[in-house]
Amino acid sequence: MRTVEVSNQDKGSYGTGCLIAPGLVLTAHHVALPGGGSVVAVRDTASTGFTEAAVVWESPELDAVLLKADRALVGVGTGIVRWGELVCDSPGQRPVCSMTGFPKAMRRRALVRSERYVDDLKTVEGAIAPHTGSRSKLYGLEVDGPVPTDVKNWQGLSGAGVFCNGVLIGLARLVDRQWDRIIMVLPLSHLLAADGFTRVVAAHTGMSPRLQPADLRPLMDNAPDPRLSSTYLLDPRSQVTDLTGVGELVERIEQWCKGPDRIDVAAVTGLGGTGKSRLLTEVLDRLTTGTGSQRPWSGGFLAEHPTHTDYQVLATASYPLLLAVDLAETRLPQIRDLMAVLTDSHDGAAVRVLLLARGHDTWWPALRRHLRTRNVGPAGHAFTLTPDDALDGHSPEDIYVEAKVAFARRIRLLQQAGHGDDTWPDSIVADAPRLYGAGIEHAGRQPVIYHHIAALADVLAHANPEFALKDHPMEVLLANEVEYVRRVAEARLPDGTVDDKLLRTLVTAQFLAGARTAQDGRAAVRAGFDVHHRGYGITAPPDARQLAALDDVLTAAYPATDGAHWGAVGEPLAAAWLAEVETDSGEEFIETFLQHDSLAPQQRHQTLSTVARTAQDQPGLAAGAHRAVAADPERLLRLAVQTVTVELATDHARQWLAGLQYAVADRATDPDADPDTYQWASSLISEAQERTAAGRDDVGELIGAPVAQEPGPPEPSAEPGSTAPTPGSHLVLVKPQVGWLTRYVVGVLGLGHLTLVGAVAAAAALKSGIGDDGWVLWLFVPMNVFMHLTVASIFGGRQLGTVSFAWIVPLFAIGLTTLTAFMIDRTWPADWPLQWVLWPTLFAFGLTALTFAWRFEFGQLQNTRPSTVAEDLPE
Repeated sequence: MRTVEVSNQDKGSYGTGCLIAPGLVLTAHHVALPGGGSVVAVRDTASTGFTEAAVVWESPELDAVLLKADRALVGVGTGIVRWGELVCDSPGQRPVCSMTGFPKAMRRRALVRSERYVDDLKTVEGAIAPHTGSRSKLYGLEVDGPVPTDVKNWQGLSGAGVFCNGVLIGLARLVDRQWDRIIMVLPLSHLLAADGFTRVVAAHTGMSPRLQPADLRPLMDNAPDPRLSSTYLLDPRSQVTDLTGVGELVERIEQWCKGPDRIDVAAVTGLGGTGKSRLLTEVLDRLTTGTGSQRPWSGGFLAEHPTHTDYQVLATASYPLLLAVDLAETRLPQIRDLMAVLTDSHDGAAVRVLLLARGHDTWWPALRRHLRTRNVGPAGHAFTLTPDDALDGHSPEDIYVEAKVAFARRIRLLQQAGHGDDTWPDSIVADAPRLYGAGIEHAGRQPVIYHHIAALADVLAHANPEFALKDHPMEVLLANEVEYVRRVAEARLPDGTVDDKLLRTLVTAQFLAGARTAQDGRAAVRAGFDVHHRGYGITAPPDARQLAALDDVLTAAYPATDGAHWGAVGEPLAAAWLAEVETDSGEEFIETFLQHDSLAPQQRHQTLSTVARTAQDQPGLAAGAHRAVAADPERLLRLAVQTVTVELATDHARQWLAGLQYAVADRATDPDADPDTYQWASSLISEAQERTAAGRDDVGELIGAPVAQEPGPPEPSAEPGSTAPTPGSHLVLVKPQVGWLTRYVVGVLGLGHLTLVGAVAAAAALKSGIGDDGWVLWLFVPMNVFMHLTVASIFGGRQLGTVSFAWIVPLFAIGLTTLTAFMIDRTWPADWPLQWVLWPTLFAFGLTALTFAWRFEFGQLQNTRPSTVAEDLPE
């Protein structure tokens, strides 16, 4: 908890403060009342006594002050707070804001008859209407729930931090005496604009405070929480190192943002490691700072898996918004959905969307045409970032030295905040010996990430000599990552059960497949676990508790920064780690993992996409994916072709397709390979190669099936009146994927229907004595049951195309059973018209349930025709 008590006994003041970081407290100036020789003291909720605090920054005009106490006594283990502001005004979607403090109304006796009182905590929740108090430049928080009867009983809550979606947005300042449910809050934007505030915060935390849109956080991919991991230190949004060069490009993007159009979209392309994400972070910093009378901007990186997809709130922005979409070539449906919402209804400030990708020769022209047909701005800009841009005005030596200083400073701050442990023999220093950075002044013009890797490796290798035994700087970073993951695992797994190799495999599986939901997380853990232990003769599934514990480790080590189940190790570490796992598995990890039955279709797509992207720098990784697709073309081929042709540049897509063609041809020579299937696969790849070589962007029409579905060979166009498979076709048994509850309910209804059919026929035989031959009616019992089972097996077990007369069979079965029901009482009661409706409806519903129960239990045979692409997928 970030809430602390603030007291100045010399001046008789008392109130609340908010922990910004361990030992650093933000509170109201009128609560602390510093100066005049008085002592200000603070106490967090875990401490029994007060600790003296010194003033490090104050502003009586803003009624705010920063206090510094011993970090070992106040706020131990507290992370650095996230700073934010409210940027949108959508009345129906205002988020809940909250503050926790020590109001006078919560003062209680320590014991029933004690003379001592304690100040207890109270959490206040409400919503902030952006226009309330806007002229006085304050937020007006309208409180929900009970309030004190006397306004004076609010005293003590002043100085509390106000949070929205876990982000600090303001400081409780005063209670409006005219409105008993409104608390006036000082927005943090005033503090960040005040002289010296950001400098002091950065000096004590190592990170300059930057505002993020708190009310848009469910839609955003937020910066990672501080961790002593190589992934965090290299993440561009951690902003550990300064941005070098690219000053001219930053200015060009700024000018584009400030253009006259209400909505516009542009692409930013560059090789991996050239600094695209870091560039966008810098542009956001400049725009959100604001100068003079210019209205500051807001924005951030759009989440790939947002908590909700109601983009309508973006159309109500009070500030101009800049939204960045990373790996845009893999997120085209999301981009289309976003722009459709903004185009249909937009009455807020200007919105700019920047799409980050490695290349734009395939997906960008098609997307731009799509956007222009819907009048989504000019959509005409494409900015290119080259490796030389980051070196503009800087030598590799300059970048290396500056990065070492930045990494050493951030690691020391992380250690002071409680991250890491005491296992490193030596301290972190910025002038660590050059082991991996030796001769860097003569290095070629490589992407800036390589100089950062060498600098971080040298800093870490000096602190831990065991790291210095590694041959490559990337191995040093991976060793530090293994140490970080092991610390997380040791805190969550039983003693002696931590397996570094298994954790490495699971982290790689986490990176490849991702997980939108907890179910996806379980699937990825199960797939990674099985692939890691393949060949060891496991005869029983792994213990569910063990898998759940491993899932918990992965989630804690790499928490999601958006609405997904977890995050992942960052590139380029992930690529190097994947290469190690693939090598250690005998080049079989990717092939086996892609074919695991537990993965969802979207996870297979992400795995293929990730491998295809990573293989641009690690070409050897592609072979495993090629073999996996060739082994199961019905499920993976269309997905693979769609992925590489849409997401890769033309040259890389042609290489991938050539590799797929070779793998499919090689697999087709196996004795058990189905010739028709591999003829279809070869034809599909050949057609995709022709379209890619010609520069056509209509491969999506060739594929046909959306990524979210399990891809398979295209279905034939059945001739009317035909129920048999066409020549060259084969049957595939497909079991619908439904939840256990649906399967159970439908199964019970189906069995109940069979029971009812048999009971009706038996009752008719008992009550309808037709002379000496009444026993004949007992034949209706097996006949009715058999007829309904036959209908269920035929209609549930295969596709019947457009055969119209086939429906005579179920209608005859329903009619015969209805007539049998009327034999129970041959007096034909007065309500017989109602029974003519009731019985057929009841039997039709039951027969339908029985049909689907059969399909869920035994599957459905579907006809496919692996023929030529021209026959199956018409232009």
